[in-house]
Amino acid sequence: MRTTSFITRARRPLAILAALALPLAATACSDDTEATQAESVTISDQWIKATDKDMTGVFGKLTNTSGEEVTLVGGKTGVAGRVEVHEMAMNADGTMAMRQVDGGLKIPAGDTADLEPGGNHIMLMDLKGPILAGEAITVTLRFGDGSQKDLVADARDFRGANEEYAPGHGSGGSNDG
Repeated sequence: MRTTSFITRARRPLAILAALALPLAATACSDDTEATQAESVTISDQWIKATDKDMTGVFGKLTNTSGEEVTLVGGKTGVAGRVEVHEMAMNADGTMAMRQVDGGLKIPAGDTADLEPGGNHIMLMDLKGPILAGEAITVTLRFGDGSQKDLVADARDFRGANEEYAPGHGSGGSNDG
């Protein structure tokens, strides 16, 4: 009987240790971290308007796959001095004007933001040179939580929605993160 008592006493500390370690192991395996806003966004149908001017637009679809709203606030790229999120909005005199989106472009949970000529778009300003059709341009998007995601867009010729990308319509400040 002494042998049984010895074995029982020897196993008891191991059983207690295992019981204490199990919740820690389960916690280490769980994924309680929330996805960043950038991780929650998928990008599709992206393209950039080829140009030899000082500014151009980036277009496509940004889909928020999360259960929370995300906000696109700006970005950066090696081909431009500034990256801003723009919209077309009605002026007090009834004319449409392009301007930076105040507070960023909000994309509701499970929704898609269409970036298109004549509507919401990503504006590249102070271009460092022409953007030629067929060229692949990388723009790093920045979201409200500070997270970033690369968008790679092919440049294409586009003649529709002839917005005037004239200097002076942006915020004037750098938004290159």
